[in-house]
Amino acid sequence: MPMMPEQQPKDFWQENAEEETKLTGTVTEENFTIPLGATHHAIYPQTNAVLALVLAIMSFACGGLIFSIPALIIALGAKKVTDLNPYHPDTGTAQAAYIASIVNIVLSIVVIIGYILVLVVYWS
Repeated sequence: MPMMPEQQPKDFWQENAEEETKLTGTVTEENFTIPLGATHHAIYPQTNAVLALVLAIMSFACGGLIFSIPALIIALGAKKVTDLNPYHPDTGTAQAAYIASIVNIVLSIVVIIGYILVLVVYWS
C-alpha cells in the first residue's frame, strides 16, 4: 500500500496567515550594511602593480637599474592605492613588485661596485 502524505484542511493557509506576526519598525542604515566578508563585489581603483612586477622581473634578466628604478616608482604608486584598502586585489602584486625592485637595485649596485673594484685592481 503506497504511503500518502497527510492531508491538510483546505483553509490551513488562511488560518496560519492571520496568526503570522507583522514586522514593524523603521528602516535604518544598519539594515543595508555589507558584511565584512562580502568584498568580492566591490569595485577597486586600478593600479599598475602588474606592470611594476613585470618590470622588476625583467630587470633581473636584462635590465638592471634601467628597469628596476621605473619598477620601484610604479610599485610605490600602486602601494599608495592598495594601502588605502587592505582588501584590494593588487595588494600582494604591488608588494612583490616593490620588494623585487629593491632587491634588484641592491644587487645592481653591488655588481657595479664589484666591477669598479675589479677594474681598480686590474689597472693598478
